[in-house]
Amino acid sequence: MPETPDFESLARRIAHFFSPAAQGDALDPAQALRLVWNARGAADLVKLEAELTSQMGATASGPYVKNLDRALRALDR
Repeated sequence: MPETPDFESLARRIAHFFSPAAQGDALDPAQALRLVWNARGAADLVKLEAELTSQMGATASGPYVKNLDRALRALDR
């Protein structure tokens, strides 16, 4: 299962990006947010899949998991 992003570290890196001393060595804030967004989506999908599988069984939940995966990925567009 994907780990929860280290929000403290990401916040420090984003803050560093805006500091006057930062000159290209900091993480791009958009990239940091993308990483968090993608990690959250992956964690959501894992949780949904586990819950549906426990309630419906792996075979019955398969199509629902695929549809939910597509819906979550559509949010990235």
